[in-house]
Amino acid sequence: MKRKMISLVLTLCLGLTLTLGAVDEFAKPQSKDALKKMKKADKAIKDKDYDAALALYSEIVQLEPNYAPAYFTTAQILRIKEAFDLALTNYEKALAISPDFAVALNEYVRTLMSLSRKAIDAQDLQKAAFYDEKILNTKDIETTHPQELQQIAYQMGSIRYTQNEFDKSIVAFQRFLAIPEIEKKAPSNCALANYMLGMNFSRLDQPVQANPYLEKFISGPQDAMTTPWLPLAYFLLANNHYLTLDKQVIKIKEDKTIDALTMFNRIADAAKASTGVQPNFAKAIELKPDLEDAYVMLGNYYFFCQDFDNAQAIYNDLIAKFPASPAIANYKAFLPSIDKEREAIKTLKAKKKTK
Repeated sequence: MKRKMISLVLTLCLGLTLTLGAVDEFAKPQSKDALKKMKKADKAIKDKDYDAALALYSEIVQLEPNYAPAYFTTAQILRIKEAFDLALTNYEKALAISPDFAVALNEYVRTLMSLSRKAIDAQDLQKAAFYDEKILNTKDIETTHPQELQQIAYQMGSIRYTQNEFDKSIVAFQRFLAIPEIEKKAPSNCALANYMLGMNFSRLDQPVQANPYLEKFISGPQDAMTTPWLPLAYFLLANNHYLTLDKQVIKIKEDKTIDALTMFNRIADAAKASTGVQPNFAKAIELKPDLEDAYVMLGNYYFFCQDFDNAQAIYNDLIAKFPASPAIANYKAFLPSIDKEREAIKTLKAKKKTK
Protein backbone atom coordinates (compact mmCIF):
# COMPACT_ATOMS: atom_id res chain seq x y z
CA MET A 1 0.00 0.00 0.00
CA LYS A 2 1.40 3.39 -0.97
CA ARG A 3 2.23 5.62 1.98
CA LYS A 4 0.84 9.12 1.77
CA MET A 5 1.17 12.13 4.00
CA ILE A 6 -2.25 13.16 5.23
CA SER A 7 -2.17 16.93 5.69
CA LEU A 8 -3.81 18.89 8.47
CA VAL A 9 -6.32 21.44 7.24
CA LEU A 10 -5.66 24.55 9.32
CA THR A 11 -4.99 28.10 8.30
CA LEU A 12 -2.33 30.08 10.11
CA CYS A 13 -0.75 33.44 9.38
CA LEU A 14 2.86 32.53 8.68
CA GLY A 15 4.14 35.78 7.23
CA LEU A 16 7.32 37.16 8.74
CA THR A 17 7.50 40.81 9.68
CA LEU A 18 10.04 42.66 11.74
CA THR A 19 8.90 43.33 15.32
CA LEU A 20 11.48 45.31 17.23
CA GLY A 21 9.36 46.89 19.92
CA ALA A 22 7.56 45.34 22.88
CA VAL A 23 10.75 44.99 24.92
CA ASP A 24 10.16 48.01 27.13
CA GLU A 25 9.34 45.67 30.04
CA PHE A 26 13.06 44.92 30.31
CA ALA A 27 15.45 47.12 32.21
CA LYS A 28 18.00 48.95 30.12
CA PRO A 29 21.53 47.55 29.94
CA GLN A 30 23.71 48.60 32.84
CA SER A 31 26.67 49.34 30.59
CA LYS A 32 26.71 52.91 29.30
CA ASP A 33 28.66 51.72 26.27
CA ALA A 34 25.92 49.18 25.55
CA LEU A 35 23.27 51.90 25.77
CA LYS A 36 25.14 54.11 23.33
CA LYS A 37 25.56 51.23 20.90
CA MET A 38 21.85 50.37 21.17
CA LYS A 39 20.92 53.92 20.15
CA LYS A 40 23.26 53.69 17.15
CA ALA A 41 21.87 50.26 16.29
CA ASP A 42 18.28 51.54 16.46
CA LYS A 43 19.19 54.33 14.03
CA ALA A 44 20.89 51.83 11.71
CA ILE A 45 17.73 49.71 11.73
CA LYS A 46 15.58 52.73 10.87
CA ASP A 47 17.97 53.44 8.01
CA LYS A 48 17.75 49.75 7.01
CA ASP A 49 21.49 49.40 7.45
CA TYR A 50 21.11 45.92 8.90
CA ASP A 51 24.75 44.92 8.62
CA ALA A 52 25.75 47.89 10.77
CA ALA A 53 22.99 47.09 13.25
CA LEU A 54 24.14 43.48 13.51
CA ALA A 55 27.72 44.54 14.11
CA LEU A 56 26.61 46.87 16.89
CA TYR A 57 24.42 44.21 18.53
CA SER A 58 27.32 41.79 18.39
CA GLU A 59 29.28 44.30 20.46
CA ILE A 60 26.30 44.81 22.79
CA VAL A 61 26.01 41.11 23.67
CA GLN A 62 29.72 41.07 24.43
CA LEU A 63 29.14 43.87 26.91
CA GLU A 64 25.82 42.53 28.25
CA PRO A 65 25.79 38.72 27.66
CA ASN A 66 22.64 38.22 29.77
CA TYR A 67 20.53 40.92 28.13
CA ALA A 68 17.75 38.97 26.37
CA PRO A 69 16.41 41.84 24.17
CA ALA A 70 19.81 42.10 22.46
CA TYR A 71 19.58 38.51 21.28
CA PHE A 72 15.93 38.98 20.33
CA THR A 73 16.65 42.04 18.20
CA THR A 74 19.64 40.28 16.63
CA ALA A 75 17.33 37.42 15.72
CA GLN A 76 14.80 39.78 14.16
CA ILE A 77 17.47 41.43 12.01
CA LEU A 78 18.89 38.07 10.96
CA ARG A 79 15.41 36.98 9.95
CA ILE A 80 15.09 39.98 7.65
CA LYS A 81 18.42 39.00 6.11
CA GLU A 82 17.04 35.43 5.76
CA ALA A 83 19.80 34.02 7.95
CA PHE A 84 17.16 31.86 9.57
CA ASP A 85 19.27 29.30 11.42
CA LEU A 86 21.30 32.06 13.08
CA ALA A 87 18.05 33.85 13.89
CA LEU A 88 16.72 30.73 15.62
CA THR A 89 19.90 30.42 17.66
CA ASN A 90 19.47 33.97 18.91
CA TYR A 91 15.79 33.51 19.73
CA GLU A 92 16.79 30.44 21.74
CA LYS A 93 19.46 32.42 23.61
CA ALA A 94 16.93 35.14 24.45
CA LEU A 95 14.44 32.57 25.74
CA ALA A 96 17.10 30.70 27.70
CA ILE A 97 17.84 33.94 29.57
CA SER A 98 14.18 35.03 29.87
CA PRO A 99 11.78 32.07 29.45
CA ASP A 100 8.76 34.37 29.90
CA PHE A 101 9.81 36.67 27.03
CA ALA A 102 6.46 36.33 25.26
CA VAL A 103 7.29 38.40 22.17
CA ALA A 104 10.48 36.42 21.57
CA LEU A 105 8.57 33.17 21.97
CA ASN A 106 5.90 34.29 19.50
CA GLU A 107 8.45 35.32 16.89
CA TYR A 108 10.47 32.14 17.44
CA VAL A 109 7.44 29.92 16.90
CA ARG A 110 6.23 31.96 13.91
CA THR A 111 9.66 31.68 12.31
CA LEU A 112 9.76 27.93 12.85
CA MET A 113 6.25 27.55 11.42
CA SER A 114 7.19 29.51 8.31
CA LEU A 115 10.42 27.56 7.80
CA SER A 116 8.58 24.27 8.25
CA ARG A 117 6.00 25.27 5.64
CA LYS A 118 8.72 26.28 3.17
CA ALA A 119 10.46 22.95 3.71
CA ILE A 120 7.18 21.07 3.13
CA ASP A 121 6.58 23.03 -0.07
CA ALA A 122 10.11 22.13 -1.20
CA GLN A 123 9.41 18.48 -0.27
CA ASP A 124 12.31 18.52 2.18
CA LEU A 125 10.63 16.50 4.91
CA GLN A 126 13.82 16.03 6.90
CA LYS A 127 14.25 19.77 7.27
CA ALA A 128 10.55 20.25 8.05
CA ALA A 129 10.83 17.62 10.78
CA PHE A 130 13.84 19.44 12.22
CA TYR A 131 11.85 22.66 12.60
CA ASP A 132 8.73 20.86 13.80
CA GLU A 133 10.72 19.06 16.48
CA LYS A 134 11.89 22.42 17.82
CA ILE A 135 8.29 23.59 18.09
CA LEU A 136 7.17 20.42 19.85
CA ASN A 137 10.06 20.70 22.30
CA THR A 138 9.32 24.34 23.13
CA LYS A 139 8.52 24.75 26.80
CA ASP A 140 4.79 25.14 27.62
CA ILE A 141 3.82 25.03 23.94
CA GLU A 142 0.51 23.41 24.94
CA THR A 143 -0.61 26.58 26.71
CA THR A 144 1.27 29.31 24.84
CA HIS A 145 0.60 28.18 21.26
CA PRO A 146 -2.15 25.53 21.22
CA GLN A 147 -3.11 26.09 17.58
CA GLU A 148 0.48 25.71 16.39
CA LEU A 149 0.88 22.58 18.51
CA GLN A 150 -2.25 21.16 16.91
CA GLN A 151 -0.87 21.65 13.41
CA ILE A 152 2.69 20.59 14.08
CA ALA A 153 1.95 17.48 16.16
CA TYR A 154 -0.25 16.16 13.34
CA GLN A 155 2.20 17.21 10.65
CA MET A 156 5.08 15.55 12.50
CA GLY A 157 3.10 12.32 12.73
CA SER A 158 2.57 12.35 8.96
CA ILE A 159 6.21 13.18 8.19
CA ARG A 160 7.58 10.48 10.47
CA TYR A 161 5.25 7.93 8.88
CA THR A 162 6.45 8.73 5.36
CA GLN A 163 10.02 8.38 6.66
CA ASN A 164 9.22 4.91 8.08
CA GLU A 165 9.89 6.19 11.61
CA PHE A 166 6.75 4.57 12.95
CA ASP A 167 7.55 4.85 16.66
CA LYS A 168 8.11 8.60 16.32
CA SER A 169 4.97 8.94 14.24
CA ILE A 170 2.98 7.22 16.99
CA VAL A 171 4.33 9.62 19.62
CA ALA A 172 3.36 12.64 17.50
CA PHE A 173 -0.16 11.44 16.67
CA GLN A 174 -0.81 10.44 20.27
CA ARG A 175 0.29 13.91 21.35
CA PHE A 176 -2.13 15.37 18.81
CA LEU A 177 -5.00 13.26 20.18
CA ALA A 178 -4.09 14.27 23.75
CA ILE A 179 -4.89 17.94 23.01
CA PRO A 180 -7.97 18.89 25.08
CA GLU A 181 -11.22 18.79 23.09
CA ILE A 182 -9.35 17.94 19.89
CA GLU A 183 -12.35 15.98 18.61
CA LYS A 184 -14.35 19.23 18.61
CA LYS A 185 -11.54 21.43 17.32
CA ALA A 186 -10.45 19.23 14.40
CA PRO A 187 -12.85 16.27 14.03
CA SER A 188 -11.66 15.15 10.61
CA ASN A 189 -7.98 15.20 11.53
CA CYS A 190 -8.76 13.57 14.85
CA ALA A 191 -10.36 10.69 12.94
CA LEU A 192 -7.43 10.50 10.54
CA ALA A 193 -4.98 10.49 13.45
CA ASN A 194 -6.70 7.32 14.67
CA TYR A 195 -6.34 5.85 11.18
CA MET A 196 -2.65 6.76 11.04
CA LEU A 197 -2.02 5.26 14.48
CA GLY A 198 -3.62 2.08 13.20
CA MET A 199 -1.31 2.23 10.18
CA ASN A 200 1.78 2.79 12.32
CA PHE A 201 1.11 -0.03 14.75
CA SER A 202 0.29 -2.31 11.81
CA ARG A 203 3.60 -1.47 10.17
CA LEU A 204 5.29 -2.41 13.45
CA ASP A 205 3.42 -5.74 13.41
CA GLN A 206 1.47 -4.82 16.53
CA PRO A 207 -2.15 -5.62 15.59
CA VAL A 208 -3.39 -5.65 19.18
CA GLN A 209 -2.43 -1.97 19.45
CA ALA A 210 -3.45 -1.12 15.88
CA ASN A 211 -6.96 -2.54 15.71
CA PRO A 212 -8.68 -0.33 18.33
CA TYR A 213 -7.54 2.78 16.46
CA LEU A 214 -8.76 1.39 13.15
CA GLU A 215 -12.09 0.39 14.69
CA LYS A 216 -12.50 3.87 16.16
CA PHE A 217 -11.83 5.42 12.76
CA ILE A 218 -14.31 3.09 11.03
CA SER A 219 -17.05 3.60 13.62
CA GLY A 220 -16.66 7.38 13.76
CA PRO A 221 -18.43 10.01 11.65
CA GLN A 222 -17.22 10.27 8.07
CA ASP A 223 -16.85 13.30 5.81
CA ALA A 224 -15.23 14.22 2.52
CA MET A 225 -11.79 14.23 4.17
CA THR A 226 -12.02 10.85 5.89
CA THR A 227 -14.21 8.78 3.57
CA PRO A 228 -11.47 8.09 0.95
CA TRP A 229 -9.46 6.27 3.63
CA LEU A 230 -12.34 4.10 4.81
CA PRO A 231 -11.81 1.12 2.46
CA LEU A 232 -8.12 0.99 3.37
CA ALA A 233 -9.03 1.05 7.06
CA TYR A 234 -11.33 -1.95 6.57
CA PHE A 235 -8.62 -3.69 4.55
CA LEU A 236 -5.95 -3.02 7.16
CA LEU A 237 -8.17 -4.18 10.02
CA ALA A 238 -9.01 -7.39 8.13
CA ASN A 239 -5.38 -7.89 7.17
CA ASN A 240 -4.28 -7.62 10.81
CA HIS A 241 -6.76 -10.34 11.78
CA TYR A 242 -5.72 -12.41 8.78
CA LEU A 243 -2.00 -12.21 9.60
CA THR A 244 -2.72 -13.26 13.18
CA LEU A 245 -4.68 -16.21 11.79
CA ASP A 246 -1.89 -17.06 9.35
CA LYS A 247 0.57 -17.34 12.25
CA GLN A 248 -1.84 -19.74 13.96
CA VAL A 249 -2.09 -21.79 10.77
CA ILE A 250 1.70 -22.06 10.52
CA LYS A 251 1.94 -23.29 14.12
CA ILE A 252 -0.80 -25.86 13.56
CA LYS A 253 0.97 -27.16 10.44
CA GLU A 254 4.25 -27.42 12.36
CA ASP A 255 2.65 -29.66 15.02
CA LYS A 256 3.94 -33.15 14.12
CA THR A 257 1.91 -34.82 16.87
CA ILE A 258 -1.43 -34.53 15.05
CA ASP A 259 -2.78 -36.35 12.00
CA ALA A 260 -3.75 -34.63 8.75
CA LEU A 261 -7.49 -34.50 9.43
CA THR A 262 -6.96 -33.00 12.88
CA MET A 263 -4.65 -30.42 11.34
CA PHE A 264 -7.26 -29.41 8.73
CA ASN A 265 -10.00 -29.21 11.34
CA ARG A 266 -7.91 -27.12 13.75
CA ILE A 267 -7.12 -24.71 10.94
CA ALA A 268 -10.81 -24.48 10.07
CA ASP A 269 -11.74 -23.87 13.71
CA ALA A 270 -9.09 -21.15 14.06
CA ALA A 271 -10.32 -19.47 10.85
CA LYS A 272 -13.96 -19.52 11.92
CA ALA A 273 -12.96 -18.01 15.27
CA SER A 274 -11.21 -15.13 13.46
CA THR A 275 -14.38 -13.10 13.10
CA GLY A 276 -12.55 -9.92 12.09
CA VAL A 277 -11.40 -11.27 8.73
CA GLN A 278 -14.40 -11.93 6.46
CA PRO A 279 -16.65 -8.92 7.19
CA ASN A 280 -13.84 -6.39 6.96
CA PHE A 281 -12.37 -7.76 3.72
CA ALA A 282 -15.89 -7.90 2.27
CA LYS A 283 -16.53 -4.28 3.25
CA ALA A 284 -13.18 -3.18 1.82
CA ILE A 285 -14.04 -4.85 -1.49
CA GLU A 286 -17.52 -3.30 -1.47
CA LEU A 287 -16.07 0.18 -1.01
CA LYS A 288 -13.06 -0.28 -3.30
CA PRO A 289 -13.55 -3.14 -5.80
CA ASP A 290 -9.98 -2.84 -7.14
CA LEU A 291 -8.32 -4.03 -3.89
CA GLU A 292 -6.75 -7.13 -5.42
CA ASP A 293 -5.06 -8.29 -2.22
CA ALA A 294 -8.41 -8.25 -0.40
CA TYR A 295 -9.78 -10.86 -2.83
CA VAL A 296 -6.70 -13.04 -2.43
CA MET A 297 -6.79 -13.07 1.35
CA LEU A 298 -10.55 -13.45 1.54
CA GLY A 299 -10.33 -16.45 -0.79
CA ASN A 300 -7.55 -17.92 1.37
CA TYR A 301 -9.63 -17.31 4.48
CA TYR A 302 -12.54 -19.30 3.03
CA PHE A 303 -10.03 -22.00 2.09
CA PHE A 304 -8.82 -22.20 5.71
CA CYS A 305 -12.47 -22.42 6.85
CA GLN A 306 -13.03 -25.38 4.46
CA ASP A 307 -15.67 -23.22 2.78
CA PHE A 308 -14.46 -24.36 -0.61
CA ASP A 309 -17.42 -23.07 -2.64
CA ASN A 310 -16.85 -19.52 -1.46
CA ALA A 311 -13.08 -19.90 -1.92
CA GLN A 312 -13.63 -20.92 -5.55
CA ALA A 313 -16.12 -18.10 -6.12
CA ILE A 314 -13.68 -15.50 -4.79
CA TYR A 315 -10.78 -16.82 -6.87
CA ASN A 316 -12.93 -16.95 -10.01
CA ASP A 317 -13.94 -13.35 -9.32
CA LEU A 318 -10.28 -12.44 -8.73
CA ILE A 319 -9.22 -13.98 -12.06
CA ALA A 320 -12.05 -12.23 -13.92
CA LYS A 321 -11.39 -8.80 -12.38
CA PHE A 322 -7.58 -8.80 -12.61
CA PRO A 323 -6.64 -10.62 -15.84
CA ALA A 324 -3.48 -8.54 -16.25
CA SER A 325 -2.21 -9.15 -12.72
CA PRO A 326 1.42 -10.35 -12.47
CA ALA A 327 0.08 -13.09 -10.19
CA ILE A 328 -2.66 -14.30 -12.54
CA ALA A 329 -0.89 -17.63 -13.18
CA ASN A 330 -0.76 -18.28 -9.44
CA TYR A 331 -4.45 -17.50 -9.07
CA LYS A 332 -5.36 -19.92 -11.86
CA ALA A 333 -3.10 -22.60 -10.42
CA PHE A 334 -4.73 -22.30 -7.02
CA LEU A 335 -8.22 -23.18 -8.29
CA PRO A 336 -7.40 -26.91 -8.79
CA SER A 337 -5.79 -26.89 -5.33
CA ILE A 338 -9.13 -25.99 -3.82
CA ASP A 339 -10.75 -29.09 -5.33
CA LYS A 340 -7.81 -31.25 -4.28
CA GLU A 341 -8.09 -30.03 -0.69
CA ARG A 342 -11.82 -30.67 -0.68
CA GLU A 343 -11.34 -34.22 -1.93
CA ALA A 344 -8.44 -34.91 0.42
CA ILE A 345 -10.55 -33.93 3.45
CA LYS A 346 -13.45 -36.06 2.20
CA THR A 347 -11.12 -39.04 1.87
CA LEU A 348 -9.65 -38.54 5.35
CA LYS A 349 -13.12 -38.28 6.88
CA ALA A 350 -14.25 -41.44 5.06
CA LYS A 351 -11.21 -43.36 6.30
CA LYS A 352 -11.87 -42.22 9.86
CA LYS A 353 -15.44 -43.54 9.67
CA THR A 354 -14.33 -46.98 8.51
CA LYS A 355 -11.92 -47.39 11.44
